[in-house]
Amino acid sequence: MKAKRLRRAGATETFSVSVDVDTKRALRTLADAEFGGNLSALVTDLAEEARRRVAAAAYLRRHGIPKLTEGEADQVEAKIEAEIIAARPRGRRGAA
Repeated sequence: MKAKRLRRAGATETFSVSVDVDTKRALRTLADAEFGGNLSALVTDLAEEARRRVAAAAYLRRHGIPKLTEGEADQVEAKIEAEIIAARPRGRRGAA
């Protein structure tokens, strides 16, 4: 995730969300690490991801592409992870 500029204060809305203690701690930790402690910026970033997921689902529906099963999704993720690992640069060997 990357830090993004929030809209000006006049364009925002306040709402309440109830989460368990562990979830709150995780959100606060991520907000501290990635958004300078700004929990609202983190929620805005998460909402952007939600909008992308909604758009992707609409695209799949519109083109008649069936939703992946959990097993199929796991296979795709494993393949992507393997490709990422394979693409990583390797260290030099034999340099004296």
